[in-house]
Amino acid sequence: MKASVPHALLFCILGNGLPALVATAEAPPSPLEGFPEADEAISLVQIGLHTSAANATTAAELAAATAAAPAAAADFDMKASVAEFLAQALFVFVGCGSAMSIAKAPGSAWVLQVALTFGIAITVLAYTIGHYSGGQMNGAVTLGLVIVGHITVVQGIGNLVAQLLGSLLGATMLWFVYSGMPAASLDQTGGLGTNTLGDGVPMISALIGEIAGTFLLMYVVLETAVNSANTAVGSMAPLAIGFAVFLAHSVLISLDGCSINPTRTTGPAIINAILNPKSDGKALQQLWIFWVGPCVGAALAAGVYKGMTA
Repeated sequence: MKASVPHALLFCILGNGLPALVATAEAPPSPLEGFPEADEAISLVQIGLHTSAANATTAAELAAATAAAPAAAADFDMKASVAEFLAQALFVFVGCGSAMSIAKAPGSAWVLQVALTFGIAITVLAYTIGHYSGGQMNGAVTLGLVIVGHITVVQGIGNLVAQLLGSLLGATMLWFVYSGMPAASLDQTGGLGTNTLGDGVPMISALIGEIAGTFLLMYVVLETAVNSANTAVGSMAPLAIGFAVFLAHSVLISLDGCSINPTRTTGPAIINAILNPKSDGKALQQLWIFWVGPCVGAALAAGVYKGMTA
């Protein structure tokens, strides 16, 4: 019994001290103990981590917004519309000016000259501004390109407005150029090259002719300048488009002066009605024909193209 007392005492000591030793072993002293700034330093580190996370979120949002900006800007290109404005003004000045200078002159091949002038003008100007806007210069062509999705609706509206303003400018320049000439050299068309029905030409004949002529032009544009599968044409597309304009004019000039281009027709019709005291108003009265016909023709060509490329 005496021998068991020391063992019991040792057991009690070990029993009472062992948990403390185990706790000490399981929780080693912090390396930051003894430094009064330790807690403050930890807090600063935590704040820094939160700030970095917030900055990362902001940067991600900014990157997303920046990526979305070009997509929105791509819906409209001001340079393209400016190019359409300039080209349309020059196209009206050259094309209608050619008709004004020689139309119905005795002994002249004036139909051939005017048709060639319109066709060559389209080719030259398409090569000139094609890298900005594609060289449309025609509200009906712009409509067709919107229908097939080649340009956006916003860009199409911008180009159409620019073309109308350019047509007004071109017709105004023609008026001031020809109004100062001697009587014998005045406008041979009598109306700034405006489009009106020829003598005895039924309205339905002109309407069908405008639909067919614009269909030809629009389909050539789509298959040569838009269809990527047509690798044989390449940079020759403006030449093919110019020939299409020439062919349509060769057929339609004697019927209604050949429009196949509502924006080209609108400017001279408006300026002639405003500035020409001898205007009979026919150009404005019949203007709807030269909008409906070309737009229907362009829409039909766009539908056929979509069907062919589906």
